[in-house]
Amino acid sequence: MALPDTPASDQVPHEFIDAEFSVAGLETPADEQTISSALSGLDGIQSLKISRGKVVVEYDPIRITKAQLSEVIIRAGFRIAEVESGPASAIADALHNEKQ
Repeated sequence: MALPDTPASDQVPHEFIDAEFSVAGLETPADEQTISSALSGLDGIQSLKISRGKVVVEYDPIRITKAQLSEVIIRAGFRIAEVESGPASAIADALHNEKQ
């Protein structure tokens, strides 16, 4: 039995990206549910947190882009005020948590 020349995409090691969107009009639990429903079913979403007008998504940049995430939020009826992103890693998370 021959081995494949290239590994399956699920087996290729890569980093996830954290993106934080400040979303205008994200004020009620119903608004949070609308965005959660729109984003949670997308391929490539590792985790999703929504709180206080912010949407934090950890995603696989091989499967989905930050622009696609933005587009989904906009199509759900919201306006993005600001976007921040960076690699999701234990070191980056530890440094981020230390600053808070």
